[in-house]
Amino acid sequence: MSPHKEYQLWPDAELLKLLRNDDRMAFEVLYNKYSSKIYYAAYNLFRDKDVCEDLVQELFIDLWAKRNQLNINSVEWYLKVAIKNRVLMYIRTKKATLDLSAIAMLTEKYTTDSKVMQKDISGLLDENVRQLPDRCREIFTLSRKEYLSNKEIASKLNISIKTVENQITIALRYLRTGLNDYLPLVIAVLLLQLF
Repeated sequence: MSPHKEYQLWPDAELLKLLRNDDRMAFEVLYNKYSSKIYYAAYNLFRDKDVCEDLVQELFIDLWAKRNQLNINSVEWYLKVAIKNRVLMYIRTKKATLDLSAIAMLTEKYTTDSKVMQKDISGLLDENVRQLPDRCREIFTLSRKEYLSNKEIASKLNISIKTVENQITIALRYLRTGLNDYLPLVIAVLLLQLF
């Protein structure tokens, strides 16, 4: 059996010990084991391949750079917390554009046990939608709740597709601003549940 295949059979605790001693093969095994889970968690929120790839790469570069000082017991837990922190930092710096429909879907899917949180998020979204200007609210509702395409909305309201796109962009920007204080909590919970 090749050393690489043998490493894949080792528990994370052993791989962590090897990593602390500069073992590149242990690092590679950990990367192969966890990078796709981390990428998937981030992609479910950002829907931006480049952002997600960068976050994963930065996380593992940091893991390698700090390998000798690591004081962790669980690689999986460390990576969960690290990716959560990176996502939250990315949001705080407003570099990220979150996919609100993805957040709503993930919240529904992963928090079925937490009906209170789901109800709070839904209520908060509804309240923010109600505060949109009338035309903007109508277009957003047709798009997100009735699932009409931009072309169908334009035809139904006798406006241009560009107007529909602009109004949806305005609505999403407003909703993101209205949810800024609440989103880090939601994202933290979702990321921990996505592993």
